[in-house]
Amino acid sequence: MSNLLNPSEEHDDVLKALPYAWRRVVLFADNMAQAKVADAIGRSPKQQLTWIGLAALPLLLPFGIPGIATSLGYLTFLLGLGYALGFGIPIPKSVGEKRLPPKAASVLKKLLMVFITRVAKHSKPRLFIMSHPRMRPLNGLVLAFAGLTMAAPVPFASFDNVLPAAAMVCITFGLRVRDGRLVLAGYVFTLLAALLVLLLWWGGYAVFLWVSKQPWASQWLGWLFS
Repeated sequence: MSNLLNPSEEHDDVLKALPYAWRRVVLFADNMAQAKVADAIGRSPKQQLTWIGLAALPLLLPFGIPGIATSLGYLTFLLGLGYALGFGIPIPKSVGEKRLPPKAASVLKKLLMVFITRVAKHSKPRLFIMSHPRMRPLNGLVLAFAGLTMAAPVPFASFDNVLPAAAMVCITFGLRVRDGRLVLAGYVFTLLAALLVLLLWWGGYAVFLWVSKQPWASQWLGWLFS
């Protein structure tokens, strides 16, 4: 566990105080930083869920990561459907042979420690109905929908990934540690992410209509295509 973060007594104390399920997440992150993508994502639905949560952590920061969010969104959509149906999604060989860049692995580890110190220590097994096997189809579908909201292109925004990323982190980690409140929070973030996408598209459409009615817009377009 000590190779996950810069060795310090404070970090060790935090990790030792965590429940076993959270320590498994930390160990998974350590393996993810060293393994190939296919091995890191894994083949079982539970392992793939943990990978989604860890991969979404950097997107909680309010700045754009070109290409990453869209790819993760579509992949989360597929893995969420697989989880809902009860099987893991095979990873294409061209993607599975790659490894996580060392710099990205370092950032992921630091973000995981920040998340653990602020959130995980307040988490505990509760509201078991949300993590019950009977809820698997619904949880998988909500996770898949969160992936779609992340992958959806929106106009005039670079912060739209934060809400779906929060949904992915809460749902996947909540299921991993059986914290139903965390899963429920993921549902709320998914709903907010969908509303944000609709709002941004409505705003973009309204701006387009306003611009199209301005006299200077037709003049500019005429000059551009003349």
